[in-house]
Amino acid sequence: MLRIALASVALCAASGAGAIGVRVEPATSGGTLHPRIGIIGKAPTNCKPSVDHVTIDGQDIGIVLHSPKVGCWTGSGSGYVLHVDPAEVGATMTPGTVYRVSVFSDAGDAPGLVTFRLLDATLDPPATPDAPQPENGFWWSQDSAETGPASRSTGMSLEAQGGQLAVGLFGFGDAGNPTWYFGSARRQGRTAVVPLLELRNGDPLFSPTGSRPSAVDGLRLELEFLSPARARAWLVRSDDRRDIAVRAFTFARSNFSNIDARVDWDGRWVLVGDDAGALREFEFATPTRQDADTLRFFDASGATLECRASGSGVPRACTLSGGASPIAEFDQVGLDRLDGRGANGERVRLMRVSRP
Repeated sequence: MLRIALASVALCAASGAGAIGVRVEPATSGGTLHPRIGIIGKAPTNCKPSVDHVTIDGQDIGIVLHSPKVGCWTGSGSGYVLHVDPAEVGATMTPGTVYRVSVFSDAGDAPGLVTFRLLDATLDPPATPDAPQPENGFWWSQDSAETGPASRSTGMSLEAQGGQLAVGLFGFGDAGNPTWYFGSARRQGRTAVVPLLELRNGDPLFSPTGSRPSAVDGLRLELEFLSPARARAWLVRSDDRRDIAVRAFTFARSNFSNIDARVDWDGRWVLVGDDAGALREFEFATPTRQDADTLRFFDASGATLECRASGSGVPRACTLSGGASPIAEFDQVGLDRLDGRGANGERVRLMRVSRP
């Protein structure tokens, strides 16, 4: 863990009054452009806090703000922007990496969470060509070393159309009653921040009426897409414009049954590259398992698709070869699409297609 003293960047900072925004900003150090964190909000006059300290532990960044205890003019306030630049003390935010940023305030008796936000350190996330393209379908909570045990009663449905996502999150409330949330947002590179509405007071299925259910502001879902079929998610609960609780999940898209994903990969696939005219077709048969972590799918032409670390879910990486010659490496693997790079470094996609 790296602890960074940032008293020197105590500009007009955030306070616990009102919502706080967090964003990635461009900065320059030694003539080199790099990402930094910007904190935006509004504070009472004479009560603008400063940055007390920042901690960085891998992809987790914690920022603690110190607020004055006396002298605040509660009748008026002004906006602020606070810049937190780890590069000033030798740390870095790596472009292409998603960071979990938690902002705390010591305005009370002890530092408390004010804001949680996922930040893609890419300075232009919507233009990230290698960002995973999530597949449409049902996604289920699964065990993960990063987020802990699976929540067996929690899942989501996801529909991606262009850069827009529609998400339905379903689970159970505190009393065990089924609960459904719905929201939509634009995907920003590898991440999406989805405000969720809780739907209540709907008509029963056999009711003759058709009244509209009420929609209540509920939770916020922050998604980091790791591949077309796997994502980390943070469910955030807020109260009075302040984030008060965060729960981490790992979601994976899977087939309807509990059988190994290899069964679903039999059939016809097409390899598409930057050159749209250079299409190649493959017909994969039932695979053979080389060992506990390797599957091989064979095509009649002699091509081989070798996938690694499959377990009982979607493989994490695959290699497509023609005889002894590599054709493509795929590091983004889904049930219906594999994305990666060709032998010459060009972007390629292997897509499942229906038989005529």
